[in-house]
Amino acid sequence: MADPYQWRESVLSTRSLSYVSTFDALESSLRPSTLRKNTLTSISSSLADDQDFHDALTQVPSSDMLPSSVSTSPLFRLPRDIRLQIYSLLLTSTQPILWPTEHASHTLDPQLLRCCRPIYEEAAHVLYQTNTLTFAHPSDANMFAHALSNRSFACLVPHIILRIRSNDTRLWTGWFNTNAAERSLVRDLPGLRRLTIRYRGPRWQPSLNEKANADLWLKDPKLQEIILSVRKCVPEVRLLLCVRLPDEVAEEIKRGLDKTEEGEEKMPHVMFRRWVWLNGCHIRVEPLGKDDDV
Repeated sequence: MADPYQWRESVLSTRSLSYVSTFDALESSLRPSTLRKNTLTSISSSLADDQDFHDALTQVPSSDMLPSSVSTSPLFRLPRDIRLQIYSLLLTSTQPILWPTEHASHTLDPQLLRCCRPIYEEAAHVLYQTNTLTFAHPSDANMFAHALSNRSFACLVPHIILRIRSNDTRLWTGWFNTNAAERSLVRDLPGLRRLTIRYRGPRWQPSLNEKANADLWLKDPKLQEIILSVRKCVPEVRLLLCVRLPDEVAEEIKRGLDKTEEGEEKMPHVMFRRWVWLNGCHIRVEPLGKDDDV
């Protein structure tokens, strides 16, 4: 007898390794209350480059030969490029999302992948290639990779965001530095091309000006440890120093410039305005609001 879970939906929104199979879906049509909750609900997107987005959508691993069960479907009468655009509208969100998050659709309609095998084979890759996940703990990122019913999907994830607090530095660097098959950044997400880190730890020192504060933050040994650990794992690393700034400094950054008493333009320190290059990473300050969290 064939394994009823041979084709199954990937788990993307819980820490448990539960699966929803086609057999479950069939059973639910008779007894809806017995179907486990669909968990494919927490991927989001932040692809800024239109060409990257287009390239992701055109890498479809399915064949042009369609089974008779869908060959007459109005959807499959459309050109493949049009179908891919439809899939992207249903499976792509415009905002990054913290994983795992329960009961959050984020404008996604992943139930599309449960319609039939041809749609799953043609559209599943869109979910992973065009969305950005955010993780607040290395175990969450590790769990995501191992929760996938098809581990090849982990190779499709091009960009993630990590929310790192200075007190948790050693938890993250342990994940960055190892090549262990069961738990490491390189093994869990081997297709990463870009990594964004939102680092929470620096504090504004009122006795120092912008440049002196920035120089002090860059000397943070924990920050240096993160940079040295992660830069060998991913081709492109962007690091945001999440700092709660005085209102006047935050406003000055928001305006982009300020007029001095003499009427001359005053530009804030470069790291407060744009990216700077340090030890293989691009670094910039991200002002936090009163209610913001990393």
